[in-house]
Amino acid sequence: MPRLLEVPAAFILLVITLPLILVSLFISSVFIGFPPFYRSRRTGRYGVEYSHWKIRSMKKGKATGRVFFETHRINFWGRLLRRLHLDELPELFLILTGRMSFVGPRPLPASLLTGLDTTLRETVRPGWTGPAQLCLLRKGRLNKRLQIKLDSHYVNRRSLSYDLRILMATLTGVFRSGTANFDPGASPDRISFGKNLERHAPVEPESSKGLPDQ
Repeated sequence: MPRLLEVPAAFILLVITLPLILVSLFISSVFIGFPPFYRSRRTGRYGVEYSHWKIRSMKKGKATGRVFFETHRINFWGRLLRRLHLDELPELFLILTGRMSFVGPRPLPASLLTGLDTTLRETVRPGWTGPAQLCLLRKGRLNKRLQIKLDSHYVNRRSLSYDLRILMATLTGVFRSGTANFDPGASPDRISFGKNLERHAPVEPESSKGLPDQ
């Protein structure tokens, strides 16, 4: 979508959704944890990393990089923020500043893209929504290779009319979507990720076993 349209649209949406952002920040601060903003490093256009901001929807704890292995950190309020996609509203600031676009490849940490050909997806800015995000919205599951394929499909087809169709489909999907499926065994990709997670888990020293917590 042309920046000439994105900038005023992002500004108008920020003004309209400001009350929702403030309420979401309050909910996150009181019921999930402080600070209410969650910052992470994501890969943007041309492979350049940037600071990605969302409203915190998970309690603090060990991060694996895959939410389906961290469901114990998501309480009722976190699920509510995710279900209504209120945690993603700060991304409007990133659209306004040019780090993201309304439609494009799903922004991911560089560590999750290792071994995959991301050349094509990195020719455009990551998007607030896109074909991969729609797939995740509808099915609650998405493996990395399918995501790269959907991202490449978008880059090859992108146009203003295609972007508008994706935006409309996203709005429809948000109001129709059910509970997200966080089943760790949903795909070979997730099974492989889980095995690697266990393989690289720190081993507890023998001398510390059986000792009370300090």
